Amino acid sequence: MGASPRQRMSAVERRIQALQLHLAGVDYRTIAKQVGYADGAAAQKGIDRAIEESIARGEEDTDTRTREVMRYNRLQAAHWGKAVKGDTKASDVVLKCMQGRERLLGLAAPKRINIDAQQLGDEILAILGEVAADDEQGAAP
Repeated sequence: MGASPRQRMSAVERRIQALQLHLAGVDYRTIAKQVGYADGAAAQKGIDRAIEESIARGEEDTDTRTREVMRYNRLQAAHWGKAVKGDTKASDVVLKCMQGRERLLGLAAPKRINIDAQQLGDEILAILGEVAADDEQGAAP
């Protein structure tokens, strides 16, 4: 006989809680103790199943990058209140989370390299002149 709807809901809630702890960076053994799994391996299986279920429901892609972005989001959310009230340490954490997300998602504008256009043009013309001279020498009898 299968699990009752109440037991299934409890298992789903446990998997979701385990996934949230995992996203927060908690290790499998600690997750197992907090959520009620037999051991770290069982917690990992529960987390994997929660991820599979979220994919089946069409929820957010759970590749490594997405997991890390979600961790930054959770960490930022935990420090946001203190940061906006002026806590400098919390503000540093929030800014680092924002920078980490920016880096992972490729949101930073490309860095510009300042090149003197005239100098570059002169160098290109000099190279083209050398190539043309080499071609003329090779064509002469």
